[in-house]
Amino acid sequence: MQRTGRAGREGSGVCFRLYTEDAFNAMAVSGEPEILRCSLTSSILNLKCLGQDLEQLDLMDKPDFDTIASALKTLWLLGAIDNNQKLTPSGRQMAVFPLQPQYSCAVVASKAYGCTNEVLDIVSVLSASSKLFLDISEQRDAVAEARRKFRHPSGDHLTILNAVKAYREIAASENKHSRREWCRKHFLNERTFLEARDIREQLVVTCKRIGIDTATSAKDEEDPVIRSMGHGLAGNSAFLQADGTYKQTMGQTVCPLPSNMTLAPVSKL
Repeated sequence: MQRTGRAGREGSGVCFRLYTEDAFNAMAVSGEPEILRCSLTSSILNLKCLGQDLEQLDLMDKPDFDTIASALKTLWLLGAIDNNQKLTPSGRQMAVFPLQPQYSCAVVASKAYGCTNEVLDIVSVLSASSKLFLDISEQRDAVAEARRKFRHPSGDHLTILNAVKAYREIAASENKHSRREWCRKHFLNERTFLEARDIREQLVVTCKRIGIDTATSAKDEEDPVIRSMGHGLAGNSAFLQADGTYKQTMGQTVCPLPSNMTLAPVSKL
């Protein structure tokens, strides 16, 4: 079975579509341009480094004002631009990294907190193209039990860090088959670990270019890591409302919390 473009190329063929004719007729003639459906944060930051503003460019498909304003607000919140929308020294450092600005901000912030080693581990996994933790509905209890070994009370990022450290220990002492079996037993995606390793190597080179020591480590201290990640993910924060719900710092989205969710104590960033 091949894609439609192959049918009729060398001989007659039949195309089976997995949707109704009405759905097909309702589809757009062409896909929406990427600039209209993706975050503009990285693009605007890179343009700022070139001394240009996205809103002044003559584009065929220009994003709306709200989308551009949201990206600028995010960059301001990350400290990449100032109140006059001018690029800051931190913003220029963030633009060097092949990461989303939120993650590059965390890496830059880790220099002051002395935990670059841990932040690189976390950011590398978050930047991978696949999920680290595998969810298998038929084995939900087994998955929960296996994940409990890595779970950290302060949140998912430190849980990821625990998993990375555990895999690194296994990789240093076991062969390829044993590593794969260990990942299968703990419902972890080894492909994510391998991709994260390559990403981390690239980030280490970038850090050295801008004078960030990648060997600095917080060791067993979690607070520096949380603070560094908080700098980059400040846009994901929310304020507690009187009715017990949380309203996002950016936007007006109300976030009801699941009954089984536990909030860690909040420290001042």
